[in-house]
Amino acid sequence: MWGRRTSGLLGGSLLIALLAAGGCKKGKDSNTADDAKGPPPASGTMSLQGMYSYMADAGIFVDCATRERWPVAMERDNAALERAYGEAAISPGSPLLVTVEGRLESRPKIDRRGKETNLIVDRFVRTWPRETCGSMTKVALDNTRWALLELDGATITVSANDNAPYLVLNSAKASAYGCGGCNRFCGSYQATERSLSFGTMGATRMACPEGMKQEQELFRALDATTRYEIHGSKLLLFARDVVVARFEARAKPE
Repeated sequence: MWGRRTSGLLGGSLLIALLAAGGCKKGKDSNTADDAKGPPPASGTMSLQGMYSYMADAGIFVDCATRERWPVAMERDNAALERAYGEAAISPGSPLLVTVEGRLESRPKIDRRGKETNLIVDRFVRTWPRETCGSMTKVALDNTRWALLELDGATITVSANDNAPYLVLNSAKASAYGCGGCNRFCGSYQATERSLSFGTMGATRMACPEGMKQEQELFRALDATTRYEIHGSKLLLFARDVVVARFEARAKPE
């Protein structure tokens, strides 16, 4: 799918091996406690940061991570976003860096000639006055806890019986480790300023009632990874020119 030929459960060089330890630790992680607060998000909701502008009753959002441009639907928490933009004391139509939680939907254009992708803002988070996508401090690739957001463009789901998948790259040991949602994994990696690849991985072999397919897709994405990009707090893994996984920095690992 992403440029490397795969076979079996993980394919290629990413092999499952039995480790002495059990699966991903159950219970609330102190670094991600805030994620459990509040009502469950709408299906497909993801955290987004980008430049928002508003003029003539129309809002436009340009995503910092992908540079994609989406019209903002006038529903859900869009009113809070518009209100914050109006209070930012900037010229009408000028871009303002904002963080929102939302989802993308294909909808008919205003002129009904075809469809376009719209951003539905489920929750307005905050504005960043005097900041831009480029000025925000970039999170380091190494020694950061990366929470998995998407695989092959699809928002991940976490059941009550599974744990949130994450990835950590330990520069001191040149090792990668994390949780696929059910099983813990670890192995090697190599990174330069732009390239990134993962070596042989070992993982526990817990059988979980849900999430196994998604976990296998994560392992295949890691196996296919050839390079990466970091935009603010977002990490994008690429198989050549295709984004195979998107992560978000949540906390420094202990």
